[in-house]
Amino acid sequence: MNLEHLNPEQQEAVRHLDGPLLILAGAGSGKTATMTHRIAYLIENGVSPYAILAVTFTNKAAGEMRERVEKLVGHCPGMWILTFHAMSLRILRKYAETVGYDKNFVIYDTVDQKTLIKNIMKEQNVDAKLFPQAYLSAVISKQKEADIDPEAYLEINGGEFKNKIIYNVYSAYQKELKKNNAMDFDDLLLEGHRLLNSVSSVREKWQNRLDYIHVDEFQDVDPIQYGIIKLLTGKNTHLCVVGDPDQTIYTWRGASVDIILKFNKDF
Repeated sequence: MNLEHLNPEQQEAVRHLDGPLLILAGAGSGKTATMTHRIAYLIENGVSPYAILAVTFTNKAAGEMRERVEKLVGHCPGMWILTFHAMSLRILRKYAETVGYDKNFVIYDTVDQKTLIKNIMKEQNVDAKLFPQAYLSAVISKQKEADIDPEAYLEINGGEFKNKIIYNVYSAYQKELKKNNAMDFDDLLLEGHRLLNSVSSVREKWQNRLDYIHVDEFQDVDPIQYGIIKLLTGKNTHLCVVGDPDQTIYTWRGASVDIILKFNKDF
């Protein structure tokens, strides 16, 4: 592969195939181009697309990355370039029963969530002026991002009126999801992490399959997402992450810039 159009630092990152790799660079400096060339370089050097995973944050970004890789090396069946949620969904579809769901579980989108929470509020006579549905949805999502279930929420925050209302809605919401064999988007990550963390045979299977893992926009991962990546990274897995601590945009939904800053310690 001709890498002459890449600068020396990009070429070094593309050719670094053994061990962990942290690529730090500012906006517009070609971070994603470096990652796509690295993936193509791996394939050109005999690595099976089946053993490569690349994770990003939007379906659009994942689609564009796959397109750029395949322009360099052709069609790559079996290679996973997808979002965190899509990756977790694919794994859960195979092992849903292990975490208490039927394999044909459904995904609740934001409209489904809104409807369910409104129904629960009505059943529990929750004052929508004091506790708007959007507020309750946001609080529940924030708890899930921190891996805090309803019981833990109540224990942490106490049983004051406001917290009790949130607990009641959150608890009923989770029970209805389970009753309907459904997960919301936050559950996809939580249950994916739980599966990989608690079932060694599943974890080891994916660790053995994935030789090279790539994470784009690494500054925006949250602790659950990072936990999934760490669980997928086996002793023979080569992890490459790309990001810029100054470009963090998802702190409002749990992203922690500390994760990218401590990468060298963890790996």
